[in-house]
Amino acid sequence: MGHRTLVAYERDGYDLHHAHWGVDPAALTPLTPYGGRPDVARVRAAVADRLEPAGGRLVEDRETVVDPDPFATVPTFEEVVGHVDPVEHEALYVVPPDFAVRRYLVVALRAECGRGRTALVRYADAADARYLRGWLAGARAVRDVAGTDTGAPVAAALRVLDPGRGTVVYPAVSGENRRSDGSVGT
Repeated sequence: MGHRTLVAYERDGYDLHHAHWGVDPAALTPLTPYGGRPDVARVRAAVADRLEPAGGRLVEDRETVVDPDPFATVPTFEEVVGHVDPVEHEALYVVPPDFAVRRYLVVALRAECGRGRTALVRYADAADARYLRGWLAGARAVRDVAGTDTGAPVAAALRVLDPGRGTVVYPAVSGENRRSDGSVGT
């Protein structure tokens, strides 16, 4: 599964949709609420070496990048977060009625006390996402050199990286200050 994004349309609650092979947040507009047509040529080129010539089709004939059929509808942002799987999703886009898309990078953290944790780090654009991925690689390297077993140092560092980003770490632990949009303040 490459470049899979969870797209949550904020309505009276949230409708949850999947987008495969990336979706440009700028393409999510009132006129094209599910984005434009998928770039099938790019998808075919990206997976051509993995394709078995035994028949079948590589991609479905979709009219939009985002699957228009929601796979779930949930009432709260916390329940949206509960559907994010760091193994399955690279990003979460939250699309409010005005289509000012909030983008979150999905980051898996090491387990603490037997529970895996995930961070959603808000970002502005593709360059900012690349910066965050590099920053996270560095934070993980420092954690590994320090011999820490958990994701706690990385999660703590994410909260102070830029408090205005709106980092969400879940499941929450006591003492975290949760904002109305689900982000965690320090």
